[in-house]
Amino acid sequence: MSFQHDETGVDESMWRDAFAARREALPELDAAWLAGIAHLVVVAAHPDDETLGAAGLLSRAYRAGVRSSVIVATSGEASHPDSSTHTPEELGRLREEECLAAVAEVDPGAAVTFLRLPDGHLDESMRRAELGEAIVQLLLSSAPDTRSVVVSPWVGDRHPDHAAAAGAAQEAAGRARAEGREVEVLATPIWLWFWAEPGDARVPWTRMRILPLDADAVAAKGAALARHVSQVQPLSGLPGDEVLLHPGMIAHFERDFEAFVGEEPDAPDDDGADDELARYFETLHADADDPWGFETRWYEQRKRAVLLASLPARDYASVLEVGCSTGVLTLDLAARVRHGGSVLGVDLSAHAVERAQARLSAHPEATAERMRVPDEWPDGRFDLVVISEIGYYLDPAELTAVVERVLGSLTDDGAVVLCHWRHPVEGRSETGDSVHAAVRARPEFGTVAQHLEEDFVLDVFERAPVQSVARREGIV
Repeated sequence: MSFQHDETGVDESMWRDAFAARREALPELDAAWLAGIAHLVVVAAHPDDETLGAAGLLSRAYRAGVRSSVIVATSGEASHPDSSTHTPEELGRLREEECLAAVAEVDPGAAVTFLRLPDGHLDESMRRAELGEAIVQLLLSSAPDTRSVVVSPWVGDRHPDHAAAAGAAQEAAGRARAEGREVEVLATPIWLWFWAEPGDARVPWTRMRILPLDADAVAAKGAALARHVSQVQPLSGLPGDEVLLHPGMIAHFERDFEAFVGEEPDAPDDDGADDELARYFETLHADADDPWGFETRWYEQRKRAVLLASLPARDYASVLEVGCSTGVLTLDLAARVRHGGSVLGVDLSAHAVERAQARLSAHPEATAERMRVPDEWPDGRFDLVVISEIGYYLDPAELTAVVERVLGSLTDDGAVVLCHWRHPVEGRSETGDSVHAAVRARPEFGTVAQHLEEDFVLDVFERAPVQSVARREGIV
């Protein structure tokens, strides 16, 4: 996570006011919707996710006679990594006991399964696959002519385990649908309420659905939350045993409703991009017009200015931007294209490309296309290739393939710009530093410019040997 649980977080009063203003416009999950469920499957990345996100739903489902199952992927053994009083194994056992007691408060008939996958490692393909298989088996246990509902953490929660659980649930639903089952998928934000403000572009208001909770459901959820003692109270008074879910955080889950995010719009599937990474980026761009804050954050504006100032040539004939997102940098690059030149931005997300095309519509020299690199690559030669903030989403083999693609399409005097975030990226093993180090080690490249600071690293490469800007202008 790029936030800390011991931070204060966003005050619930802001969310209360935001929901009050939007309540009439948000679709409601009513009693008829609930009555049509034959099997409710709640997927928790950690013990307490099921309570925080869906305890009210479990309570209402139980009283409506709905069969419910809860799958808990990890035992949450890494919740207090610095504890001197509890080992991870002890914490895992304790949290499983708390989870069973919590679920019993809202749905005594629910079947609870603990997969005991390693906490913090659900994004590993083998772990995610195991979770997905468990979900599929539950969905296939329902009759083909009935409807199941799967509730998972939300992919945009900024927690890698939550994102992995969301991906596993979506994939499992797809497999069950292929077997003739009717499956609806909902996601429950948990940490979103803590780190985002209601006006944040990443809040998925357009897909939010509301489940009203009566007094009995609110009380049952409160009792369930109290059962997670290791999370809502300190383990001890010693350092490392601090409370994780402080009152400010818990306030987000004392509402008289629960909010769920419906499935993302179907992404085009005409080019084989039906995979988790594609869905991740489609979800981000479907939920928000500017998910990275390119248009609003000074950090992003300044980073673009540094990148543009680092280009060794005044202008270019043919520019390729790999990972153009919504086209903010693409538009800036268009200003550095000489008369008759062109700039092409490519991105994996269809939603992002659509926004980029709209942004670039008044600039005939600039276009955007949906493309998955390195498997796909545009035709032609480029004297400038910009690769920004995508390197850590590639595995080493893919990164090598991208470099080969660049070398194959770069003009003899062309330049390559890499720019990446240096802090950890959720769910990714590579960092900006490791990506740049791998490319910097290629003998074909020499470094023209490098910019390094705490937050990002920027490298400008040309084919070796290279000349400085001053030397090529004859100043030295």
